[in-house]
Amino acid sequence: MVLPSYSLAKTMFAGIVLMRLTQVYGSSVPSQLIRDWVSEADTSAWTGVTFQNTANMATGNYSSSAFESDESGSGMMAFFDAEAYGPKMTAALAFPHSAAPGTKWVYHSSDTFVLAQAMQNYLVSKAGAGSDIYRWIRDQVLVPLHLSPDVLTTERTDNSATGQPFGGYGLFYTQDDIAKVSRFLNADGGKIGGAQKLDPTMLADAMQQNPANRGITTTADTTGKTYQYQDGLWARQFTSANNQVFTSPVYVPFMSGFGGITAVMLPNGATYYYFSDNDEFDWSAAAAQAYKLPATGGGGGGGGWTCTAGQLLGNGGFETGTASPWTAGDKVASNKRGKCRTAANGSPGSTASAPRTPTSSRRR
Repeated sequence: MVLPSYSLAKTMFAGIVLMRLTQVYGSSVPSQLIRDWVSEADTSAWTGVTFQNTANMATGNYSSSAFESDESGSGMMAFFDAEAYGPKMTAALAFPHSAAPGTKWVYHSSDTFVLAQAMQNYLVSKAGAGSDIYRWIRDQVLVPLHLSPDVLTTERTDNSATGQPFGGYGLFYTQDDIAKVSRFLNADGGKIGGAQKLDPTMLADAMQQNPANRGITTTADTTGKTYQYQDGLWARQFTSANNQVFTSPVYVPFMSGFGGITAVMLPNGATYYYFSDNDEFDWSAAAAQAYKLPATGGGGGGGGWTCTAGQLLGNGGFETGTASPWTAGDKVASNKRGKCRTAANGSPGSTASAPRTPTSSRRR
């Protein structure tokens, strides 16, 4: 089943592109000014607004600071309804300047569109005319991740293959894509085949692995909850007050989309995802259960262990042409080594099984 991303694209496209550009072209990329790369944004309202401010939904340009009030307002509807690039960009830039850049979180899908255009123009300056920001990230990250054909294209302005990518929405995935991208961001630390694809510092910050940089705190939602937000990734803090499994405070990053689309990446490397069109966003019980899983190899969470050489499963696939160190009776093959494994989501004392990313999805 093909699944919609909606605002998951803000992470899986815009956020990943910004981290990839930083990895390739250097640490100055996040501090680039929007107005230097989007000619239409060369106004006083966008003075001092950086790529990172925009990725953090903290441009300072908004009408209302109430939780997602602008996102559901008439100004944003004009942005969503516009098909051609010109009217779409005009609507995206129409919000008044209301706060200093980087100081106030206000959620705008339009800001991600502006960021995508800025990154497009920045890429052209580095890679040459004809460069396309989505095809660039497709070839450098999405194809090497072996994602499905559904995610290898994006919605664009003017309903044209040569239009500008929307950036903050307009992608489609399968379950497998969600699992692979989540593992890439979380357990694999932005690496593919051992090669670092995303800037490790930016990724660690966005994945809440740096206590000194939690990102920007959101406005309280309708239930009174606040979150952290950074480079297209949300994060929620859990403590023992939520569930006793959280013996110390834990920040859990997640991707979130309109209607009830969630992909949660636990610090132990586990992924929980959920697709709904019923405005269901409460996944705290699932997070507590997933957090009980032992750490996936390469992840940054607790619950893991270290195996000695003598504890590793010997000749696990019988590739050596001999049963050793296994011994066989008439019904049972036994490995006498200590019981420990490094495969994903095993546990001390378990026997070998294929690595997996635990997932759950629900559609309505």
